[in-house]
Amino acid sequence: MKINVVGGGPGSIEFMTAAGISKIKSADVVLTSLRLNDEFSDLNANIKIMGIMGTIDFLKENSDKCDLKASVLASGDVGFYSIATTLRKHLDDFEIELIPGISSFQLFASKLNMGYEDWKLISLHGLDRSIVPYASYFNKTFALTGGKWDVPAIINDLVRVGLGDVKIYIGERLGMQGEKITADTPKSLVGKTFDKLSVILIENENFVNPYKIFKDEDYIRGKAPMTKEHVRNLSVDALAVSPSDIVWDVGAGSGGVTCALALKAHESTVYAVEMKKDALDVLNANVKKLKTHNVEIISGRAPDALVDLPTPTKVFIGGTTGSLEQILDLVLTKNPNATIVANAITLETIGLIIDTFKNKNLKTEIISATIAKSKKLGNYNLMMGENPIYIVKGEKDEEI
Repeated sequence: MKINVVGGGPGSIEFMTAAGISKIKSADVVLTSLRLNDEFSDLNANIKIMGIMGTIDFLKENSDKCDLKASVLASGDVGFYSIATTLRKHLDDFEIELIPGISSFQLFASKLNMGYEDWKLISLHGLDRSIVPYASYFNKTFALTGGKWDVPAIINDLVRVGLGDVKIYIGERLGMQGEKITADTPKSLVGKTFDKLSVILIENENFVNPYKIFKDEDYIRGKAPMTKEHVRNLSVDALAVSPSDIVWDVGAGSGGVTCALALKAHESTVYAVEMKKDALDVLNANVKKLKTHNVEIISGRAPDALVDLPTPTKVFIGGTTGSLEQILDLVLTKNPNATIVANAITLETIGLIIDTFKNKNLKTEIISATIAKSKKLGNYNLMMGENPIYIVKGEKDEEI
């Protein structure tokens, strides 16, 4: 059985392609959502209104009707967060043809008289992820809104983290009756309401390049110790953070490793847990100074402060105050496949970390680093050694 998945565009026949209209007109049955039905009902007399899983069930139940010409009418474009992706996963035995439509970001760009080649394209519709990381590390971020993350929620989140002065463009009911476009700053739009069928573009001229490397002199220094630059880079590299990883920094101190991790996890969030007030003050100051807005600072003592945090994929342990085993138990309960990195300076601490990792059946990798930096003395350069550091990486042992 062959299925045509047709992109209906923004919601008006005016913006639908001729190829798409032809497929809908010639279909024996058209499966679509209620919102599209009102706009496209004149194209075909046999339109069935149903959700994604209902559509899949209907097609499976009629899979033996080889001559049945079925079309699925999708909103927007079939290649941009579309029902087509779900259909391909559940109907791998079917022949599926995709007929593209005009996407919301294409139409929005034309309304704003912009190109979109430099836009970061995401969807927040029905997902539990913030736009803040993208707005922090990309010049222009376009998002489909919906569910928890409607436009007012996005505006409040941007203001909360200090991005209240960026420029945002909001497109309501694009291509439909009642279309409206607003351009302003988040802090000017707090408290205002917007249509549920909205898209948003955030333009941040002061975005941070996520591929930069922070130097020691970039940070604000306080009384709390800070992991030095070269050790910090080795530790972050050992954790191998991907952009979408959820990261915990336990015992974050003044934020040296925290902010470096935030760059790596630039499409997600780093949860920095610290219990000492003097360290928390400097940690907050560094997050603001370095504009790593995707850091959520948690004041409290581990492991209790970790209980309600989202499940981590990567965990850095900078300090445990004697609770290493309990912290590991919590991490591995939430995610047995989490990668964990811990640093140690003393021989006693390195022994404790290795023994505890082994007791938790973690495969360990140990790096011993001794760093020396040059210091100018007259016409000469002297190498000044720093304290040696041990970096221990633990991961699930697949052989056990």
